[in-house]
Formats: sequence, structure tokens, C-alpha cells
Amino acid sequence: MGERHIQGLLLAGGQSTRMGTDKALLDIGGKPLVYRLVRQLVHLTDHVTVSVGRPEREAIYRANLGELADTVSYMSDIYPECGPLSGLHAGLSAIGSGYVFVMACDMPRVSEELLAALKAHMAQGADVIHVKGQPFHALYHAGTAPDIEASLKKGDLRLMGLLNGLRTIVVGPQQPNHMATFINLNTPAEYINYISDNS
Repeated sequence: MGERHIQGLLLAGGQSTRMGTDKALLDIGGKPLVYRLVRQLVHLTDHVTVSVGRPEREAIYRANLGELADTVSYMSDIYPECGPLSGLHAGLSAIGSGYVFVMACDMPRVSEELLAALKAHMAQGADVIHVKGQPFHALYHAGTAPDIEASLKKGDLRLMGLLNGLRTIVVGPQQPNHMATFINLNTPAEYINYISDNS
């Protein structure tokens, strides 16, 4: 990790309405997706927090994290039922300081190269360092939590709207294959296609 220390935040606990089942629990190569992502984040960050949405979901994620369950922190939403902004706000508020690598639980790929490219801009002090049009697989400063809370209180739940109001650094993909990092699994068809392409 070098001298640029960061924490990790995995946004889980969403409603997964289009998938019809909790996306964090999808089986990828014999392991739940939440397990695979936490295992990667543990190696890339100083500490991992899992945003669980509703408090009762913590036990479900713990059960699916196996030996990793006690190595991470869990945070439930302060503003429930407000989409990804709820988890982002709760996680950043709990972490409190520094930069946080934010992943969504429906993104099965983590790029260490792309994370390194994001981290290279940390000294510039932006609120968010991200790839254009991509609010996740991004670095957020924990100090943005009050801005996110203001959006939640206004009822503006748009992630890209949030980014438009913050000081951001936009990083281009370092390699053509880096855009594959932003594949997400929202529907059963996308999940089936991903499994088929990666089996």
C-alpha cells in the first residue's frame, strides 16, 4: 500500500429489486460476492467497513464472510431507505477521517492498478477521486459526510448530482481493460452472463 493509507467501504444491504435477491450474496466461483470483495479490500486497505443497510442484515453478512467476519466493521444506515447515498453517508460518518475506497457490492471486479492511479492524486486534497461517470470504485474523503447528509435531507439521492457539487478529480482509465472494472450485476441476466464469461 505504500505510504498512502486508505480505508475500505463496501456498500451492501440495498434492496436489489431488479435482481430479486441480495446481490451481495450472489455465488461467484463458490463464494458469496460479499466475501470475494471483502477479501480483496482487506488486502488493499487498512480496514474495511461493510455498510449493511438495515441493522438485521449484519448477521446475514457476518454468516457469509466466514473467517473474515470479525476483521471488518459493520454500519447500518442513519437515513434508511435512501439508496446508495444512505450507505455512503453512514460508512463515511463511521470512518470519520481520511480517504476511503468505496465499492458497491454488485461490482465483482476490483482493479489494484486503477486504485493505485486514484491514490496518486490524494495529495491534491479533492473530495472525491473517480473515473468519469463512475461514482464507485472511487476514493471519497470522509469529510464529505456532511455534504452527503445535506443531500439526503433535501431528498436529492442522485450520486452523480452529489459529485457535481463536490471538488472532484476525474481520472481516466489507465488501460482499456479497466472499464471492465465497472461491470455491475443488477439483473439475473447480467449475473448469468458474467458467470458464463468468467467460468
